[in-house]
Amino acid sequence: MHFSIIINEIAGGGNAKVAWQKVKARLDQLKINYTFQITKAADHATYLGRKLADRFAGSSDEIVLVIGGDGTLHQVLNGLMKSEANRKHPLPIAYIACGTGNDFARGYGINLDPLAALDQILAAKQATLISIGHYFEAIKNEEGFFFNNIGIGFDASIVSRTNNSKQKKKLNHFHLGHLSYLANAIGALYNQEPFELMVENQHHRDFYRKSYIVIVSNHPFIGGGFKIAPDTSLYDPNLELVVAERKNWVLTLIQLWRFARGKLAHSRFAHRYHAKQLRYSTTSLEFGQMDGEEMGNRFVDLTFDTIAYPIWEVPLTKKEN
Repeated sequence: MHFSIIINEIAGGGNAKVAWQKVKARLDQLKINYTFQITKAADHATYLGRKLADRFAGSSDEIVLVIGGDGTLHQVLNGLMKSEANRKHPLPIAYIACGTGNDFARGYGINLDPLAALDQILAAKQATLISIGHYFEAIKNEEGFFFNNIGIGFDASIVSRTNNSKQKKKLNHFHLGHLSYLANAIGALYNQEPFELMVENQHHRDFYRKSYIVIVSNHPFIGGGFKIAPDTSLYDPNLELVVAERKNWVLTLIQLWRFARGKLAHSRFAHRYHAKQLRYSTTSLEFGQMDGEEMGNRFVDLTFDTIAYPIWEVPLTKKEN
């Protein structure tokens, strides 16, 4: 077995660099066969993933190991999926989470200690198939894949504020980066204007005039451990869409309180869809985020479904997690 390792050393405010030093020492001690590449710029992980797919897709003894945050993992996945050969015979992915939110690690069951996560990888005897999200953007003729979620409006505004804040770097230093999402929520709420949204599910259309939370999820977690879709699983081929409309300030604060406690989806303050295929669109420019990566300000017309993808890692049991 050979591991092709992609490392984003700046993930988590430098946590990934420290983790890689520990992981490298363990791999060398165990005489594990590996090569590694370190990302040098934004989107470099996408390029590296594509190169690995072009070279190794279809190989039975090649594992792509990602050391970084959810954004790095997202980029590597989309780089791999740019290869037609990898779509037919996908390379398994392993992951050591060192970012700010680490939501995929929570959703799948990966220990946040890098050496413990490496043990989960080395313990695997075969790949585990999970569902990953797939989207098509009609306006830009754009296709992509995601592990965690895609959101427009409120959460995307938080991601934009967080990714560009100095506070995030300081909190990452103390392994508290997830608190930066919470700290930026109030500012995002104050500035986020509600927008019109159309949701299509099994040929039925719903219209919402004052949407401000719109999140399609592949597993429960978002923003470093908040549960937006508590019933969703990576082993479920369905996605979950949660839509909340802006109310008066009292009801809006109730919505956010339920969001923080993981109870928004099942409350009367939100609309919930659970389906294999979904579509939504806006009539205005809105911020978007995908796996914590900014999508920019755009008109949105997104269609969603899922596909199966192999993960080379033994998940924690519920008791261990």
